[in-house]
Amino acid sequence: MAYASSSARSRFDDVAAMFWNAVDCAPETIALIDEERSLNYEQFGTSAAVLARHLLTLLDGNERVAIHLPNSIEANVAFLACLVAGAQAVMINPLYTEHELVRMLNIATPKIILTLAGSEGPAMEAASRAGVDHVLVLGEGDLMLETLLADPGPRPNVVIMPETLANMVFTGGTTGEPRGVSRSHRSLMKVTENMQAAWPARPGEEVWLNVAPIAHVWGVHMGCLNPIYSHSPLVIVRRYKPADVLAAVERHRVTMFSGGPSAIYVGLLASPALEKTELSSIRVCPGGGSVFLMETLQAWEGKVGVPILEAFGMTEGGPLTANSMDGTHRYGTAGRPLPGIELQIVDIDDFERQLPAGETGEIRVRGETVVNRYWGQAAGHPDGWLATGDVGYLDEEGFLHLVDRKKDMIIVGGYNVYPSEIEEVLASHSTVAEAHVVGIPDERKGEVPVAFVILRDNSSGTTEELASACERKLVAYKRPRAIHLVNSIPRTPANKADKKALSQIARSNKLEHMTY
Repeated sequence: MAYASSSARSRFDDVAAMFWNAVDCAPETIALIDEERSLNYEQFGTSAAVLARHLLTLLDGNERVAIHLPNSIEANVAFLACLVAGAQAVMINPLYTEHELVRMLNIATPKIILTLAGSEGPAMEAASRAGVDHVLVLGEGDLMLETLLADPGPRPNVVIMPETLANMVFTGGTTGEPRGVSRSHRSLMKVTENMQAAWPARPGEEVWLNVAPIAHVWGVHMGCLNPIYSHSPLVIVRRYKPADVLAAVERHRVTMFSGGPSAIYVGLLASPALEKTELSSIRVCPGGGSVFLMETLQAWEGKVGVPILEAFGMTEGGPLTANSMDGTHRYGTAGRPLPGIELQIVDIDDFERQLPAGETGEIRVRGETVVNRYWGQAAGHPDGWLATGDVGYLDEEGFLHLVDRKKDMIIVGGYNVYPSEIEEVLASHSTVAEAHVVGIPDERKGEVPVAFVILRDNSSGTTEELASACERKLVAYKRPRAIHLVNSIPRTPANKADKKALSQIARSNKLEHMTY
């Protein structure tokens, strides 16, 4: 089964219209469940409208607002408030260190940063260093959720066009340097509808559960927009703990489990709580962001009775291919291209030479959801093609088979981790002469980074000191699982670090004594 053509007109021209439709059509339906707290759609609309009016007193048109919030009711309210105010929501991982935050803020140059009471310290410091005009702390004073709900008033009177910029999510592109991927309201709606095409949600009948951070492209949709599209409740998971996720699925009778990367499913399968948890309510389990082993796919379907429907996507394109829930899914593939997406396999050494079915090459994409330029940078390929940096092939029936990654990127629990960023932190240490990072397989996370470090002559640097430097400057999932202090490294004929050889060394050595 190929997906239907994308020629049909979208139900909504912008996210604000979709949101107000849900508020008006399902006001009493529960919208957000955050542990023991919940909001119905009417309350969701009220709180977003009040916060939006507050933002509009500080904004001038389609300016940017950084959202530095963990998964929570406040994060979803903040995101929708930005969009209905006509602002562009800049999504920033709240676990980032001040060092990382400053880099993101300097790229996006937001006028406001929204953060949460109790964890506002790094945001306040980073905002000061980056010259952000306003820091608003949700959860205190006039910005407490209870206060927002007690102040109903008119919806913002803002004209939002389909091409109005709606959000920005960061990626490392193909280099590891942070880059902002901006989407318009039209583009966000198209991504949402493509996901609906692959995994149709029944309006008013679903209960969603999301574990991805709302700062991640998967979290933006599965943890915010797609539940709104189907007028459904969303169960918010603040932090992934397998036993807690399983309990929430059973308690709320979750039907749409937006698991994401393999590490999420592997963790649930390994949980002792799985055997005594009732999971019969689940009907859809999308997967993506990392490679799935056949044993994981088979074990999940055997335990739950529902297949993991793999997809292939990226921040710049959202889901690009997907396995459908109509029974035509094929294990070991990432499915077929979604509506409005062109996908080709091209020669790795010749980007213009398209390869036939069955031949392996680099995957390139273009289409309505593909962003082929980064914030503040020139456009990419003149014909709209985006090189994904991933290697694969299409079979005769159009299913995409992923083979490898052309780039050195490491995927840790669904997060893109770029060796160059870790190498930069290590190399900035006064005792380090060289630092090189590779990924190795990990049963729980999919992959983890491992570092090889050459110290300066006569230096007495230790792995503990380097680990501390990483802890100060990198979010936990980016920190090396192990640090090797070595005298030399293998090199290519061009005298570059031979990362393939380093990866083989890392996989063959026992690293426990260097783990922290």
